[in-house]
Amino acid sequence: MKAVLVIRHQLLPAQEEAIKKAQIEIVETIQQIPEPTTPQFKQFVSELKAKGVEAILTVALPPHLLMAIQQAGFKLLIFKMEAVKTVESEEEAKKLVEEKPTHRVALPGALGEKKTYRILEFKGIYEVKIVVEEKPIVTV
Repeated sequence: MKAVLVIRHQLLPAQEEAIKKAQIEIVETIQQIPEPTTPQFKQFVSELKAKGVEAILTVALPPHLLMAIQQAGFKLLIFKMEAVKTVESEEEAKKLVEEKPTHRVALPGALGEKKTYRILEFKGIYEVKIVVEEKPIVTV
């Protein structure tokens, strides 16, 4: 299956191996997807379809982008990452990553927060389907 990889970080060795096992051919790697309301998104979709792309593979994207990708006819493939722990020292973060270096990554906390590191562990590639359910909150 041909896919576009949307990622801002270097892939973990376990993620690279999972891509091979799943027989996913990465035809392009990008850092972001155009907003669905722009002409660039329509062009993006046309270019991917012309290349025979069937799926978008990512760690995380905003829900509106996931929905637009799915509505455009692409499969949504996600690198499932589970939180292991949040720590306050870089040394502790390195130690936790070193326990499973092919599967774990330490990400710094958000700017403006106390210096923290989130340790995430790769668990696999999952296909995700977005289902929209309408539930009225207030009607007039």
